[in-house]
Amino acid sequence: MIKYFYFLLAAVVVPMPAAMAERSFVHPGCLHKKSDLDRMKYMVESKAEPYWATFQQLKEFPKARYDYTVLGDPSMTDTRPNKGAFVSDSTAAYLNALMWYITGDARHAEKCVEIFNAWQNLTRTGSFALDSGNRPWKMIEGAEIIKSTYHGWAAADIEKFKAMLVYPGYSTTKIPEGDKSFYWNILNGDPDRHGNQDAIAFRAMISMAVFLDNEIMFDRALRYYKGLPHRPDDMPYASGPGVSTKVVDENPYFTAYRHRRDSSEADYGYNGTLDHYFWENGQCQESSRDQQHSYFGLSIFQMLAEVAWNQGDPAWNHLDNRLLKAFEYSARYNTSFIQSYPDQPTPWEPTVESGEFIERLDRTGRWKSKAINPYFEADFKRLSRGIFIEHRPIYEQAWAHFNVRMGLGDQAVWTKRSLDLVGLEGNGWNTDHPGWGGLTFHRPTGCAGDPISGFENGVPVFDLPVLPATLEAENYDFFPMSGNGRTYHDSTEGNLGGAYRNDDVDVVELPDGGLALTHLVKGEWFSYTVHVSESAAYDIAVRYAARAEGAVRFALNGSYLTESVTLANAADTQMQTVTVAENVPLKKGVQSLRLIVSEGEAAYMIDHFSFRKARRQ
Repeated sequence: MIKYFYFLLAAVVVPMPAAMAERSFVHPGCLHKKSDLDRMKYMVESKAEPYWATFQQLKEFPKARYDYTVLGDPSMTDTRPNKGAFVSDSTAAYLNALMWYITGDARHAEKCVEIFNAWQNLTRTGSFALDSGNRPWKMIEGAEIIKSTYHGWAAADIEKFKAMLVYPGYSTTKIPEGDKSFYWNILNGDPDRHGNQDAIAFRAMISMAVFLDNEIMFDRALRYYKGLPHRPDDMPYASGPGVSTKVVDENPYFTAYRHRRDSSEADYGYNGTLDHYFWENGQCQESSRDQQHSYFGLSIFQMLAEVAWNQGDPAWNHLDNRLLKAFEYSARYNTSFIQSYPDQPTPWEPTVESGEFIERLDRTGRWKSKAINPYFEADFKRLSRGIFIEHRPIYEQAWAHFNVRMGLGDQAVWTKRSLDLVGLEGNGWNTDHPGWGGLTFHRPTGCAGDPISGFENGVPVFDLPVLPATLEAENYDFFPMSGNGRTYHDSTEGNLGGAYRNDDVDVVELPDGGLALTHLVKGEWFSYTVHVSESAAYDIAVRYAARAEGAVRFALNGSYLTESVTLANAADTQMQTVTVAENVPLKKGVQSLRLIVSEGEAAYMIDHFSFRKARRQ
């Protein structure tokens, strides 16, 4: 479901997390929207792969069970002496939230509520951004799902949980003194350390902002990711630059320095921004440190980008697809080390001399990269290269975006090769990754966008239609950037009908208040992600009006379902419904349906179309 809140600007510390400004948030809307959760549920019901096999493993994972023993207690007010308990409960909250939605078993939701209530009295968390960023994000993800889909979490307890995240209260002007919880310990990331420790703060912050309906907090996280200055109605980011002082370690891979921070440049932007963590060739700021932290960094940035995408911002593609370059750089270096390919028979070794490795001082002044490091920092007896198959489940999510959403699979060759080596993704390292990507992030072929049932206040209502059903033609899949070529193809620029949607598809308002696709021209098409509830034969009908003859056909998963069927014109141009195909066999599962304009020159409109089970099976 989607909720909308409007907020006044707070200028002082307040006892509750006041959400700021007028953004309307999608709920659930962190890593998973309702349509994403629906896809998981229906694909498990359909026993489709890799969803089914991943689910079979997930349901046996101890922290995904409703009989998991909660380790937290309402008497606990500090995470530091209870780190292990909090990390375990955080993972259990996220996984039980997924299990609740997929199975409908309320015992999983009740387990989540038990976890949330056990930690709602926290007043102190780890002061390092790494601690207060990496530990709570899974719990917040679980809380967002439960708050949005389950009615058994008491409103008073939800408010206590919200207040706990920003204890002693949220402000845009003043950092509180004394004990502080998560938000205040991630406010400015970590400007003194490596990029993963800086960026994880803003990864946690963006989900926290969605859960709290806080636009200023959301923009703080997203703007830092993009390397932008702070909002004028928010506190600034850490100033800089970082300055190197004394060499403390020197080896072939890196030089480490003591350093200090100057304050001559406001909103300096440290290693946790996209452009300073992944450089212009895709190289990671930490690739001269070791490969495991680079894996963690890739996961952090794609998670933040996914939350932003779900809220309508194409952060995944920022800086000319910098994340794609980063995934490919890391995957080529690590995967070619453990597997040979015809085009890469030996391990790839990027060097400064070849122009494939950048020698650069980082933003803190603490670390200079000189060569890519296959070891763990200065421990030259322990390899970090190529170790990802079991503990780094990061590739399903990336491949789903690069290939299915964006159609850039030919540029993500090493990402796919890495995924193929991993196979089914599991949980991975503790709270480093969401994991279980074959269930949570895998996207069916052709499902570039996300299904909607409409808009409220300009925000999409994400909802996966279940066939048999009637689909409004104007509710083709949503895409947070131009969807031309991804969720639709339209031959003219702009919405010539002027109604409903702000892209290139022509939508007109009908006299009865409904909506229809209009100015339809041969070659145009529109995609709809649907779930076929039962493998059966279906009849397809279209409701349309025409002043000149046109034709349509339907396709499913890239293959034609029907022949091109003529839509005859009518003298009075009134709406009429015609059956365009009968006894069309469909298989159960979530799939990409496409409505194709096969003939016509802007002389007819389509209101809706329907799929009904055929009378004769």
